[in-house]
Amino acid sequence: MLLEKEISLKPFTTFKIGGPAKFFAVLKNFKDIEIAIDFIEKNKVDFFIIGGGSNLLIRDEGFDGIVLKPQFEYVNFFEDGIVSVGCSKNMAELVFEACNLGYKGLEWAGGLPGTIGGAIVNNAGCFGSEIKDILLEVSAINLKTKEYKIFKNNECRFTYRDSFFKNNPNWLLIEAKLKLEPGFNKDELLEIMEEKIKYRKEKHPLEYPNAGSIFKNLLIKDLREEIIEIAQRDNVIKNGKIPAGYFIEKANLKGKQIGGAKVSEKHANFIINLGNAKAVDVLNLIELVKEEVKNKFDINLELEIKIL
Repeated sequence: MLLEKEISLKPFTTFKIGGPAKFFAVLKNFKDIEIAIDFIEKNKVDFFIIGGGSNLLIRDEGFDGIVLKPQFEYVNFFEDGIVSVGCSKNMAELVFEACNLGYKGLEWAGGLPGTIGGAIVNNAGCFGSEIKDILLEVSAINLKTKEYKIFKNNECRFTYRDSFFKNNPNWLLIEAKLKLEPGFNKDELLEIMEEKIKYRKEKHPLEYPNAGSIFKNLLIKDLREEIIEIAQRDNVIKNGKIPAGYFIEKANLKGKQIGGAKVSEKHANFIINLGNAKAVDVLNLIELVKEEVKNKFDINLELEIKIL
């Protein structure tokens, strides 16, 4: 394991924002993990595991500890539809490979950023599907206790954009086992995948650095009747949720800018980096959005992104 010091974290996030890590190391195998655990113990430093960096805002002061970047990127497709995949595998690559081999079950994730590990941590989803629908189990190691465990789907405690791992960040995900359906027409699957990618390009501000959806969509079961009625009139309720961007737009916040950070005019639940944004600009904009939506609708927006 090569230990580096004062490494800028900007290039490791899709937001392209953030200060340096005091220490930084890439993990390629179990030996590297052992060395990292030993370093953390001996030096009594905090640690953070970074995946694709796609749902992450790193503060301008950076991280006063060690940032670990796992590189478990292998994938094996089996005839019965089981897929074993290293949790650092890029989602876009995994989706393409699955579709190209005629394995159905991941095509909805076309264009989804980040890694499969990050998707599991956040129970990533779109178009009515979520990672929990196809995950059988995932192996992980606790970097504090050194415990190794295989978590079955129900042990991951998946809920909307949440999981056991999101609330217990000491666990490093190693390998996921997915259940897909083999034997489908690859051209049809690739076409669906491309449709999803095209939709994202049309609806999301992908031409700018961003961290994806800033806030979680709102579950109608948690909302007051008058709010649901407004959303019903505007026909924005989908799969039991109202998009957070709907309320941000209704609060006239599209295009609102602080420093180099701006609420996207293309999609109100995205904050974009115009090129020179600081984390403090984004944080101030997040607080402004939360305050305005609270004042106008008496709704508390909940963050989907992680702030480090």
